[in-house]
Amino acid sequence: MSRSGFNLLLDLGTFEMRLLRLESAAPGEIRLSKCLAVESPREFVASTFIEFPIMDPVPVSKAFRSLITEGKVDYENALVLLPDHGALTNLMVSPPRYSKKETEEAIREDFGPIMPLPIENWYIEHTVVGPWEEEEIIVAVAVLKNNVIELGGLLQKAGVNPQAMDTNFFNVANLVEGYLVSEECKGKNVVLVHLGNETTSIGVFRDGQIRTFLNRPIGGYDFTKQISKHFHVPESEADQFKRNEIFFLPESSPEQEGLYNFTVIKNVFSVLTREIFSAIESYLTRFREFSIHEIIVSGGGANFQNIGVILGANFNTKVRPVADLYRLFVSGSEVEAHERNALAPACGAFLRG
Repeated sequence: MSRSGFNLLLDLGTFEMRLLRLESAAPGEIRLSKCLAVESPREFVASTFIEFPIMDPVPVSKAFRSLITEGKVDYENALVLLPDHGALTNLMVSPPRYSKKETEEAIREDFGPIMPLPIENWYIEHTVVGPWEEEEIIVAVAVLKNNVIELGGLLQKAGVNPQAMDTNFFNVANLVEGYLVSEECKGKNVVLVHLGNETTSIGVFRDGQIRTFLNRPIGGYDFTKQISKHFHVPESEADQFKRNEIFFLPESSPEQEGLYNFTVIKNVFSVLTREIFSAIESYLTRFREFSIHEIIVSGGGANFQNIGVILGANFNTKVRPVADLYRLFVSGSEVEAHERNALAPACGAFLRG
């Protein structure tokens, strides 16, 4: 049994949907008895701007049933992971003297300006993640009620009982918590960048405590679209091209700027680095810090060959993939780094307290 109490997890990404069956979970090592995947249907849209984002339930239900049938699941309880942009996440700093009612009112007031639909349409949960000086840092997450009901209904019809829903970023943080609170990271500012298919989430941690969080609409799919457009090939071919060809050099070099493949995706990469810089700058300014000591990159986007090299050069700091920080076994065999990067949120979910 995992710390979270769930042995079954459905990771519903917009690139792939996965079913994971846990064998054992411990900090630094996850063992799965099953890890199945299907391509995500285009009709599955994770959005906080659309109240009913599943455009057509038929292909989505088909994908669910395919996973659940192959996984031999028979109405078991499961934890469901959604992309980070399937929820609104807000980080607040508030006085610890607030009562429960005052805290909830402050959260609702803080969410108001960024909610595209009326506040009564949302489920809102929050947790205190730690102190800062004489105040508390609170993480609040809001999910559209109709999205939860619609998705939960389709999963139940397919043969699984969704007992809880969560997003990706903070489960990656669960996975590397031991490292973030280690003596090696004491007093350091560590950035966690989760490069998803459609969005990127950036958080800054100090001594294992999150201080800044930002989710931005730029992800691996934007690179694929740009390559597809430039070379006039289908997106499936563009995705393979992205995996197999060199876009980032293995060492920092002035020649990077002249690399033809890089010029194709340079504008997309510039947007990505600008968004990461924005989150870092917000942290440095708000918490009166002066430097970033390390960046950890997770998600499918972390598998873009040598992307850590150019990120390290741009931010003048050490960059490492999350795959370096844990081991993963499926059916007794250790998996490669690219799978560890992509499966980091799901593996971290099994370590939920």
